[in-house]
Amino acid sequence: MKNPMKETLARHSKLAFRRMRSGAVLIKKFHDLPEDIRRDAQHERIVQWLAVPFSLWPVDVIGVANHLICLAESGKRPGVAIQALVEMLGEPPNVKTCDSICAHEHDVKGGNYESLIKAQHKFDFKEELVKENPGFRDDWNRIKNHFDVTKHQSSTGVIRRRMVSERNFRPLDWDFCWKTKADHFLNVFDAFCHKWTLYGMENDKPLLQKLSVNVTPYGTMIVIPRYWSFDCNRDLRWQAITRLHRSRHVPKQGLKLSANQKERRKQAEAAKKYWVEAKSDGMKGEKRDGWVMAKIGMHPDTDAKQLRRLLKMV
Repeated sequence: MKNPMKETLARHSKLAFRRMRSGAVLIKKFHDLPEDIRRDAQHERIVQWLAVPFSLWPVDVIGVANHLICLAESGKRPGVAIQALVEMLGEPPNVKTCDSICAHEHDVKGGNYESLIKAQHKFDFKEELVKENPGFRDDWNRIKNHFDVTKHQSSTGVIRRRMVSERNFRPLDWDFCWKTKADHFLNVFDAFCHKWTLYGMENDKPLLQKLSVNVTPYGTMIVIPRYWSFDCNRDLRWQAITRLHRSRHVPKQGLKLSANQKERRKQAEAAKKYWVEAKSDGMKGEKRDGWVMAKIGMHPDTDAKQLRRLLKMV
């Protein structure tokens, strides 16, 4: 007999990033809840999202799941707004999509984009130039002499600059501030990274900006460092990038296809309307199928499976 908790935890254990670890605790807490809550569609949906790779999260799923579980433990029902959030979040991506994105995340976690790029020599050459540049060493030593950099390092010795988001939006802490020593460091370090095209430092090692391909909940982002002499045909593995992008089941597109899809959508909406009408009139089985197909202009010999596929579109 299948164990839902073990299955979800098994999928969760494949995830790449440490920030996801608290999700395992929430999965276990969810399965300790009363059965009627576990069977609730919204609670079940958000717990399934905990096993989805972080790159595909449009919201803080751990935060949402924790909120819902805390409400359930206190005997409270979720409010209208949180119900709308979970409903609009939709069903989690399928296992095939999750496995593909998860494998990509493990590569990204290690800074490995070689499966998607072909011109690693350009990065290696530039990285060596930066490392050997006396000006780089002078700048870094100047920062270390003025600031205690260990206060800003992660547990692995990494300091990252502030990120530049999609469409050039900036983080909330972007506005200039010079009140504290930490403010001084943050601004100086950003300028240092800009000068040497870095995304950070790992102890005394420069972390040079890479040609990178990253999946987000809204699309696939390609970042070309400003030092990179880009050759679109030779630098990227387009087939691998296309496979990664299409792992979310992107349908084929084109002028003719778009027109056909629009007509099919109209037919699906009409089928749904007549399906509801037939159901309210007490029609069932083949009689209902035949009546609906006749109403939307399908040939009498059409397989009822085509009708089912149409109904799934709306």
